[in-house]
This record gives sequence, C-alpha cells and structure tokens, in this order.
Amino acid sequence: MLSFVRGVLRRVLAAAAVVCAPSLAQAGAWTLPQGTGQAIFSFSAGAGGYDSQIAPDAYGEKRAEGSLYLEYGLSDWLTAIGQSALENYRIGSPISDAYRGMDYSGAGLRARLFSQDWLVWSVEGTALVPGAHDAGRPAQAGNTGFDSDWRTLVGSSFRVGNLWAFADASAGYRTRGGGPPGEWRADLTFGLHLSDKLTLMAQSFNAFSNGSTPCFSAAQTMILQPSFVYDFDKFWSAQVGAYATVRAIEADREDGVVVALWRRF
Repeated sequence: MLSFVRGVLRRVLAAAAVVCAPSLAQAGAWTLPQGTGQAIFSFSAGAGGYDSQIAPDAYGEKRAEGSLYLEYGLSDWLTAIGQSALENYRIGSPISDAYRGMDYSGAGLRARLFSQDWLVWSVEGTALVPGAHDAGRPAQAGNTGFDSDWRTLVGSSFRVGNLWAFADASAGYRTRGGGPPGEWRADLTFGLHLSDKLTLMAQSFNAFSNGSTPCFSAAQTMILQPSFVYDFDKFWSAQVGAYATVRAIEADREDGVVVALWRRF
C-alpha cells in the first residue's frame, strides 16, 4: 500500500510539472504602437484527471482560474507585458488536496525584429514568480519555483477567399525552478475575421518537458481551444470558447470553458 501511495504521489508531482490550463493572453508576435495598451480579463474552469500509462485516472481534478494580462507599447517596436492570476485547484483521491491562491505572476518584454505589411517577427522574454510556496503539498508541487519563458514569434495576415485572416506561431523554452524539468513550448493561433465585429480563432497550446528528474516524469500536453471574439467597439471585445486536451502523457488531461473581456486603451 505504501509503495502504491508513493507511486501516485510521484505521478501527482509529475502532473504539476506541465501547466495545462490554456492562456487567453495570446497576443502574438505583433507589438503595440507607442503609448497604447490592452488588458485582458479572463476566466477559465475545467475538470479532468491525471493521464498516466501506469495508472490512468489515478485521481480527478478541478480548476477555476481568473487572470489579468496587460500589454503596453513602450515604443513602436518594444512592448511591455505583465500577467497575474488567482486559481482554485482541487485534486481528488487517493491523495486529496486543494490550493486556493495566486498562480504565477510575471513581467517581460516583446521586441519586434522585423516587419512588413503582411509579416512580423519578434522575440519575447518573461520572468515568472510563483504564488504557491509549499512544495510538500500535492496541489502545489511543481509550481513553487521561479520560472522564465523565452520564445520567438512569427505572425502573418492574409486573405482566405474574401475574408481577412491571420496566423501566429511561437516557439521557445520555459525554465522551471523547484525541481521540474524545463519545457519546450509551441503555440499556434489561426484567426478568421467573419465580419467587421466577429472573429473565429483556433489555438493549439503544446508543452514537452525536457526529460525527467527523480520526482518528475517526462510529460507532454497538447490542448486545442476554439473561440469567438466579438468587438463591441474599438475599445471593448469579448471572447467565449472551450478547450480540450487531445494529448497528455504523464500529465493532467483537462477540458473546460473560457471567457474573456478585452479592453484597449
């Protein structure tokens, strides 16, 4: 029995190594004009379980998170970014635990290196500070260290028939503190402007841990998120969508819904 509990605990820790919840703050490769900004207030709620080849559905989990994402154009080619979030995360049996408090908060910069009318290339770096601090608690394990995220981003706008569309791709590496291995990240976004006010977006969030450590297994996740964004005017937009984990190896498999309010200034 003791060996089983230890095995489940190890998998719980491994699950925490990959952050599965999708991010609505997916502004892409473009930088903001100097002196302008945007704020994205988002809420997501989902449920699922730990996906393991050894013990599938070892426990259930539920997560609700509210987040704030900010961008501000320091110059036409340099944008400051910031983020913070509150979460309520519950793990079920056989190891029941819960965490209510701050998720990761961060600040960083996005620099535009190249742009044309239809193409932009940028680089981005973000420092991340944990809200959780008790690595001995299963609901916090793997998310108590200081992280950083480094990536390159490419965006393009084009036409699909008579409609304008855009595509954005980013790839990079997230360093992890507190024990988990680092993660390679790749995110993709495709947007289609169905009208002057309505945009259909399809997004994919992907993470691959860089090997394993004594307490954290190598993990992979792929999350798909379709959503609609409606522009009320030039300042306010609303986003409604859903997300589903289509691939999870030694990681949480979570499905849920997302809503967001965008404010440009």
